[in-house]
Amino acid sequence: MRATQVPYRGAGPALVDLLSGQVDLGPISAVVAGPLVNTGKLKAYATIGRKRFAGLPGLPTMGELGYKKLDIDFWHMLLAPAGTPRPIVDKLNSALRAALADAKVDKTFAEGGMDLYQEDEETPEAASALLKREIKLWGDVIRTNHIATQ
Repeated sequence: MRATQVPYRGAGPALVDLLSGQVDLGPISAVVAGPLVNTGKLKAYATIGRKRFAGLPGLPTMGELGYKKLDIDFWHMLLAPAGTPRPIVDKLNSALRAALADAKVDKTFAEGGMDLYQEDEETPEAASALLKREIKLWGDVIRTNHIATQ
């Protein structure tokens, strides 16, 4: 079977086409897909990540299926424009860390299958290091597989 990539302007349009049968498969966030899988509207095959998604505990990870290179984690990052003064960056980081420390936020994240980073990893420096590692990782994937960018 040959797959054709269909670029979408976000998960919403991709999900609509998947549910309507316009496309046969697609990568959809487990948080979004979980309820649709649980009601039988979508069939899930695996998740990408180092551990199983709490909302679909019977669904294996790609690593468990033998694709160890897909034992990668999904992450979110708060970004500001380049050149943002450090006092503003520190104030944003402080507010973000306060929000992440809130029990309601922690519960919401946990229910969505998302783990928070350790406190020492919630710094602008740690975020910058993560972003640099990810750019290198995915840049290498693109070059190794001769993926054309447009």
